[in-house]
Amino acid sequence: MIVFSSDECAEIVREFDRTDGKLDENSQSFYKNSVGIGNLPTTLKHVNRITQDIQKKYPGAVFSNTYTREYRKGSILGIHTDRVGLDITLSVCLEKKTPVAWPLYISKQLYNGGDWDPKTDTEKYLQEYTAYDMSEGVGSMCEGRKFPHWRDPLECEEDERAIYVFYHWTMPKTEVEPATRPSVSFNSPNAAVYEDFLSEVECALLIWMAQDRLKRSTVVSNEDGGASVNENRTSHGMSFAVGENSLIKHIEEKISKITGFPVENGEGIQILRYQVGQEYKPHFDYFDPAILGVADQVKNNRVCTFLMYLNTPKGGGATIFPDAGIEVAAKRGNALMFSYPTATPETKTLHGGAPVTQGEKWIATKWIRSNKY
Repeated sequence: MIVFSSDECAEIVREFDRTDGKLDENSQSFYKNSVGIGNLPTTLKHVNRITQDIQKKYPGAVFSNTYTREYRKGSILGIHTDRVGLDITLSVCLEKKTPVAWPLYISKQLYNGGDWDPKTDTEKYLQEYTAYDMSEGVGSMCEGRKFPHWRDPLECEEDERAIYVFYHWTMPKTEVEPATRPSVSFNSPNAAVYEDFLSEVECALLIWMAQDRLKRSTVVSNEDGGASVNENRTSHGMSFAVGENSLIKHIEEKISKITGFPVENGEGIQILRYQVGQEYKPHFDYFDPAILGVADQVKNNRVCTFLMYLNTPKGGGATIFPDAGIEVAAKRGNALMFSYPTATPETKTLHGGAPVTQGEKWIATKWIRSNKY
C-alpha cells in the first residue's frame, strides 16, 4: 500500500536527520546496528488519515505510537512479536539508499501468546512466511502481536542506509481498563482522579492538533449568553467539534464509559494553554438559574466536568476547590472528573486553575449537559 508521497517521505527524513537524542539500539535484543526515535511531529501529523484507513480493516483500532528508525550495514531485525499494546503494525519505507533487497518477513504461523522457547520454537515460524520488499512511500501491515516477523542482516555498503517509520495501533480489550477505575475519589465535591487516562502520545497529539488554532479564551456572558473575554480567565484555547476525528471519538467514548453520560450530551473537547501567570479564577461550571442572561443555557445545564491534563507544568497550575480545601496537581495523562447534578454552591464544585509559575500548562476539558447537546 502507498502511504506517503516522495515529498512526505523526504520531509520526515529531514526531521529525523536533524533531531538529536536518537536511541542506539545495539543494547536491545531484537535490533542491532540501528538508531531510532519515537513520535516525531511530522509523523504524528499523518496519524488521523492513516488511522481511518487502518480502521476499515480493524474497526476500533486505537493509535498507540510511531517510531522512526535508521538501518545501516549489518543491521538486524531479529525474529519477534511486538510488545503488549502494539497489536497492529504498519511499516513504511521512507528512504532506501541501497540497491540491495531487504524484505520484511512475516510468518504465516500464528503465535498463541504462550511461552516461546527460541531454541525449540523459532524454527516453525521460519518455515512459511510472506516477504515484503518495500520501496519509498510503500508500507506493509501486519498483526505484530500475533505473527512473528524479522529481517535478515542488511548487506549494503558502509555509506548506504534505509529509513523506515512504524505506526502501531491497539485493539480494544474486553476487560475493564485500569483507567476506568478512579485512583482517588471524594464525596464533597463528588469528584475522582483517573491516573493515566490519556497516553503520552494522545496528549502530544491533542496539543499538536490544537496549537495553531488557539485564541484568547472566553466565558459565557451573564448579560446575553454570548462569548466574551473575561479577566478571570487568561488562557488561550480552542474547541474540537464532537467526533471531529478518530482520536477525539476515542476519547469521547472513554469519557462516556466513565461518566455514564452518552457522547451526545457532551460539548466539544476544549484545549487550553496557560502560560506563566495565567489562571482561571474560582468559578462554577454550571449556569446559574438566577441569572436571566443565561436562561437558554439553564434549560440544558452542565452537570459534569471532565478535565484532562496534557502536560505536567514545571510550577503551579493545580486545580483547586476552595470550598472543599482540595487541590489536584496537574500531571500529564491524568484526568479529573467532578459532577454537580444541581446548580447550587452546595455541590462544593467551586474550582479554579491556579496560576502557572513556571513553564506552561495544557489541559483538555469536556463539559457534559443533562440532555443531548
